[in-house]
Amino acid sequence: MKVNWAPATKEEVLACIDREWVGIDPALRTALEGYFVEPYLVSWDRYGEVMRAFVVARIGKLVVFFDEIEEDFGTAKEVDGCLLQAAFYGSIVLALRELQRLGTNV
Repeated sequence: MKVNWAPATKEEVLACIDREWVGIDPALRTALEGYFVEPYLVSWDRYGEVMRAFVVARIGKLVVFFDEIEEDFGTAKEVDGCLLQAAFYGSIVLALRELQRLGTNV
């Protein structure tokens, strides 16, 4: 069975963030929302295949990105438009909290 797959659009990524952002504790929301950036595309090596991903938040070179295959958020280091050392966390809130933790160690 062939699956019809298409790359995520910026609008779809933003809609995913909006869905996950509902019901977040206001204090946590305030603490994390300052890391968001206007989503932009970067490339990354995903198991030997060059893929693209939207970066949605950042602290310096550390970013939160959206993996359109797994439909999860993760953290990575961005160097020259490429993601390195990607790790996955699932929800946007968990990825942002990890970004915040990593960012305090920079």
